Order: sequence, then C-alpha cells, then structure tokens
Amino acid sequence: MMKKPSLIKRFFSFLLRLCVVLVLMAAIAVGSFEGVTYYLTGSFTSVKKAVKEETDQSGTEDSTEATTVDNKNMENTLVFVHDDMNNKDYTALNMYNTKTEAMDVLLLPCNAQVSVSSTLLKEIRNTMTEAGSSVNMADVARAFGDKKYEMFAKIVEDISGAKISGYDVISSTNFKKLLNVAGGVSYHFNNAISYRDTENILQTIDAGDVILDGTTAYALFTYMDGTDGEESSRLERVNTYLTSYMEALLSKNNTSAIAKKYDSLVTAEGKSGLTSTEDILKNLTTDALTIRIMQGSESKGIFTLDSQKVKLQVAGLAKQAEAYSQSDSSKRSAGTTSTSAATGSTESSKNYSIEIYNAAYVSGLAGQWESYLESEGYSISLVDSYQEEGPLSQTRINVTQDGMGQDLLTYFPDAEINVVDSISTGGDIQIYIGTDSTNVPAGSDSTTDTEDETVTDSSLDDESDSTDSTDSTDVGDDDDTTTSGGYDFGSDSEQ
Repeated sequence: MMKKPSLIKRFFSFLLRLCVVLVLMAAIAVGSFEGVTYYLTGSFTSVKKAVKEETDQSGTEDSTEATTVDNKNMENTLVFVHDDMNNKDYTALNMYNTKTEAMDVLLLPCNAQVSVSSTLLKEIRNTMTEAGSSVNMADVARAFGDKKYEMFAKIVEDISGAKISGYDVISSTNFKKLLNVAGGVSYHFNNAISYRDTENILQTIDAGDVILDGTTAYALFTYMDGTDGEESSRLERVNTYLTSYMEALLSKNNTSAIAKKYDSLVTAEGKSGLTSTEDILKNLTTDALTIRIMQGSESKGIFTLDSQKVKLQVAGLAKQAEAYSQSDSSKRSAGTTSTSAATGSTESSKNYSIEIYNAAYVSGLAGQWESYLESEGYSISLVDSYQEEGPLSQTRINVTQDGMGQDLLTYFPDAEINVVDSISTGGDIQIYIGTDSTNVPAGSDSTTDTEDETVTDSSLDDESDSTDSTDSTDVGDDDDTTTSGGYDFGSDSEQ
C-alpha cells in the first residue's frame, strides 16, 4: 500500500515532463517557421524589390510609347562630329519637315544616360550582357565599336519616337572647316577658356566679345569647365553659338555653295532617297530653324535624358513644324502656340506690367526681347540681368495669378510658368529668358554682323582657300576621314 502513491507521483511527473517537451517542440516549430518566413521575406527583399522596380520601369517605358510623333512629312537624321583625340561623338538630331521646310535641331549630351524600352534592351544585352534598363551612351560606344552609330540611331529613335532616316559622321577636322564657312561669328565669353591644340600647346581665349573661326569655335564646342553641370553648360554655349552661326551662314552665303561644302565633308551614301542638302538649305531661313537642347537633367557630371519629356518635346516640335508657314515666320521664330496656350481663353498679358531678365547670359538679349514684345503691344516695366543660379536652359515665367501668362507661350513655347504669391519689384509678370529663347523674332533691334566678306561659291569649293589655313592649330584630330551610314528601319526586329 505504501508504493501506490509513489507510482502515481512518478506518473504525474512523467506526464509533466512530456507536456514540457511538447510545449518546447511546439515553440521550436513555431520559431523555425517564423525564422524561415523571415528569411524568405526578409533576406530576399532586395531581390523582390529589384524585380518590382524592373517591372515598374518596363511599365513606365511602355506607357511612354503612347506619346507618338507624326513622322509623315518628317525626315529625321543624326549628325555625329567625331573627335579621335577624346573619343567623343558630338551629336545632333535634325528634324526636317519636307512639306513646310521647317527644321528643328536637338543637341544631345555626349555622356547621356538613357532609359530604353525592354525590346531594345534585349538587343543591347546581346553585346552588353550586364546592361540595365538605363544605359550610358559612352558605354554603348565602347561596347559596339564600329556598330555604335547604328545603335545610337536605334536608341535615339527609341527615346524620342522619331523615326531616324539616316546619319552622317564628320571628323572634327572637317567640322572646323564647315564652321569656317560662316566667315567668323561673334560670341561673348563670360570667362576666359583654355584648350590644347594638336601640338599640345595651351591656347587661351580671353573673356569678352570674340570673333570665332573654326578652330576657336570648336574649342567652345568641346570646352568642359569641370563643374557638376559642365555638360549642361557646354550644350548651352553650343546652342547660343550655333544660333548665331546659322544666321551668319544663311545670310552671307549661297545655299548651293554651302550644300556643296557640306557634301564634300561627309559622304552622302547613307542619305540615299532623302532630301538633298541643297534642297533643304535653299528655302531654309532663320525663322524656319530652331536649335534646342534635348530635355533632361544633369547631376554630378551625368546628363540623364528623360524619355517621356523627350517624346513630348519631339512631338511638339513636329507639330509646330507641320503647322509652320512662311507667312507666319515670326511666330515660328519665337515659337508657335503651345498646347497649354491653345487650351481655353486666358486674359492677355498686355493688360499687365512685365519684367524681363536676361538669364541666358547673352549680351543684349533682354533688350532685344523688350523691343520686340513692346512692338507686339506688351508693357515692359523692367529689364535686368539674372545671376542667382547661372544661365537657365529653359525660359521661366513667374505670374501672380493662375491663368496669367498663357499667351506668352506663343513666344516662349518651352517656358515653365510658375504662380508666385507676389513680385517684390512691383511687376505682374516676370520673364527669365533662357538659352532656349535666344532667337528673337524679326522686328526687334537684334542685328547680324555683316562686316565679314561673303564667302562665294568658288571660295567654298577651293580646298586651298583661307578656310583651311587654320587647320595647323586645330583642336581636334587630324584625320580627314569621313563616314556616313544608312540605317534600315524596315524590319520589325529593328523596331
């Protein structure tokens, strides 16, 4: 009888231990499940995030394809100025409307970072296996070698929506000869710049107004100031210079002579079936020509092209070119009415006082716009320079009430309109003129230097004339080799 309680005690002790073991096993099982779950959902978060970002990026790219460009009457070509010395290609997209004979030139950054569609990315990865959805044009150039221009054309077509018909490549040496055709162009340097010639001798261009020949103009084209925004600054300088260059070129020279000179410097084989250079130039006027920078932003020396903005920019320019007519040339020069200005009726800015600020750092530009806008009936209360942020690439319009300033987009189609609480100087509207608005319409007091001797047809064709005499101090390479390429966009696989 004495052993019975002991057996019961041992039984309950065993039962208690069993319960403890079961509880521990359950805790371990739950902990293990939570641990595995955490590992799968936590450790792989970066992978899942990357997949989501790539999916989102693909969706964004596909959505931008909805922005289409009417290419019916457009011939879009790329021009590459190749410099062997720094192995860079200075690129421009030329958009020519065969019906209205209007032309738009978009300057591309050398180190452009671009986001391409998933279809084109697959093709790029056949050569650049590690390429992401955002690729750098300099990396593409290194990877594709002799085929880089064909891939550049596909990338530009992909991000812009403009069908590229062909391309020309011109050496830097020959490009300087082409720059000489204008007979010297005046340019204002805010600061002195230095460059090395082909003999590695340091040359300096002093600050102030300078008449540029082909060599010094090319130094302006290639000069980098070492700042985080150096490519943006370079493009703004090029934009300003090319506007003056084209004005001088078209006013001083026979268009047939210009065409012959151009065709002698690049091979035209890649332009088969396209409008000839002479046909493009013969009716081209400065009013029918605009030069702009392809839209994007620069950070720490890398210029990123915004594909959606570029598509909108190209589509807008194509629409303006389609609507252009010689009788409406003044609007073309200042920019035709943008979509924003065309929607709804807004009160005229002629009822308000307007202040104009020169934010392009082009001497006399604000005064020229003052004269023109006053001739159009606007009241200008103040003209001044703007030096707070450096030169602006995009014109900015500040207004004090929502809806004001829309009619000014007729003259500044790429301008950004901002509504501010008040303007301390007392005006109702402020216009900060950017480098996108350096082409003032006819009727202002802007003038073109006509003192240089007109280059005749015979002088252009004479390869021993003075235009070649500057080559001994050329900044670029001494290779006169020129190439041209055609680009067949017919097959679906290339699209």
